[in-house]
Amino acid sequence: MATTVPYVVFTLGDAQLHQLHTPSGRLFVMGEVATELFQENPTAFLQALRAGRYAKVICEKKEVMTTIAKLGLPVESKSTSAVGVMLLPAETVEALLTDKRKVEMVQPFKLALLKLASQEAARLMAAGRYESALPVALDAVQQGQVLFQPLPALQLFPLYLLAAQAQLGLKRGKPCEDFLGLASWLAFNNPAETNHVMRSQLNRLYGQLYAMQANHQESLRAFAEDVYHCALEYGPEDVRTSLGYYNLAKVFQALNETDKCLRCSDQVMAIWFAELQRVVLGAPGAVEPKGKGDAAPPLPLGKMQLLEVVEMLEDITRIRASASGAQHHSVADAHFVCALALIYLHEVQKAATHLDFARSVYMPGNDAAKSALVAQAMHHIQSPLAGGHSSLPK
Repeated sequence: MATTVPYVVFTLGDAQLHQLHTPSGRLFVMGEVATELFQENPTAFLQALRAGRYAKVICEKKEVMTTIAKLGLPVESKSTSAVGVMLLPAETVEALLTDKRKVEMVQPFKLALLKLASQEAARLMAAGRYESALPVALDAVQQGQVLFQPLPALQLFPLYLLAAQAQLGLKRGKPCEDFLGLASWLAFNNPAETNHVMRSQLNRLYGQLYAMQANHQESLRAFAEDVYHCALEYGPEDVRTSLGYYNLAKVFQALNETDKCLRCSDQVMAIWFAELQRVVLGAPGAVEPKGKGDAAPPLPLGKMQLLEVVEMLEDITRIRASASGAQHHSVADAHFVCALALIYLHEVQKAATHLDFARSVYMPGNDAAKSALVAQAMHHIQSPLAGGHSSLPK
């Protein structure tokens, strides 16, 4: 199979553009820009480009050519371009919009580019690639500072958090704190427009920063604020609130306050036990996401977030085993919850390992109700239709 390059798609008015991630940078196909944005023939458009002082790249890379062909994107006639395809950087597209009197599209184009940069930075951080994410996040901040005038603008709040998170991932406390300070200033000056989700995100990052600095009391305060605002937005028993309880548990663990650590981690497990029973086993009665309507997905988290949830649940399993012994029923409960999360993620073999452990603890003690749940989960993964929840992003 021929190699291709990654790309992203975004909509600009009625137009749809593909930005290719090429060895020369993130570039647009000239032919698509000509037809989609300016309704011009690519070959005729090429002549105008050659007449002007626009930055452009002639690309002959096979993987780029293959990608363009597979996407069916228009290109210039080969009679006018002997080899390769002309690609354009974002700066050239913006200049063309201005020069060709489509100024009304410049701002939406910049906003679309900013959204792409923010999404890429978030994706890289979710994969643990903080070194790669940092320059993308910083570039997004710079783009935002140009776009959103006059400064300071509240639209910069998520961009500052993005940069703070990237710095935190690289253990750079001072620049992380600087970006959090900028976000805090925006929240302070715009209290009515700063919602609970924003305050939760800000406090969560402060809590993680303080935890990294071993400033445990400030970390507890920040994580408690995170839980408070999440609970107001989603409800105290929503899965999105559970991370705050887990963060509190980890701080208490660092302080050797085992009872408090276990109480917080128990809350996490209770939330996920109820929700995963509902979405995996179809059990009634779990708390529905607050105020999101009937169209809300079974779990309001993406796949990368759910992978982090599995790590969190497995860590709590180890915490319980260390505190109470590996054969304690609470440890078996934790293994069962981990299994349900892995079933939801299509990881049925790993789920079976957790279920085997839970069953080995439940059976000798004659816990009929929990043994029945394990059997139901086992039947679920052994079914020919097993493979996880259909609504999960793959």
